[in-house]
Amino acid sequence: MGVITAATITLITATGTDGAGELPGGAAHAYTAIGAGTDACETWTADRRQPLGSGALQDEQWVLGFLSGIGYEGEEVIDPLVGLDAQAVWAWVDDYCQAHPLEKIAAAAEAFSYEHPH
Repeated sequence: MGVITAATITLITATGTDGAGELPGGAAHAYTAIGAGTDACETWTADRRQPLGSGALQDEQWVLGFLSGIGYEGEEVIDPLVGLDAQAVWAWVDDYCQAHPLEKIAAAAEAFSYEHPH
């Protein structure tokens, strides 16, 4: 940690592959992510072992900001944080990252948004 990196994240999903949801038409969705979202899920898991540490706070706020941005751009149709609190989001990402330690934190946040569209 300590270095801000950028990565182009590409998510390609199909029914029954990774449980992350499905994009309309099965298309790939690519975007550039900067910050904690470019770290691997194994970093999320390690950081969350120290809940008040700077790594955990950075990761958690990155995920919440990412999901808030989806809600902002979702035109009242897609808002993944509706009815949830931060603890619920973090617990879901904890589970996802345990199962997918080599995936990016951004992929976990994206998967969350597909599992919780409203």
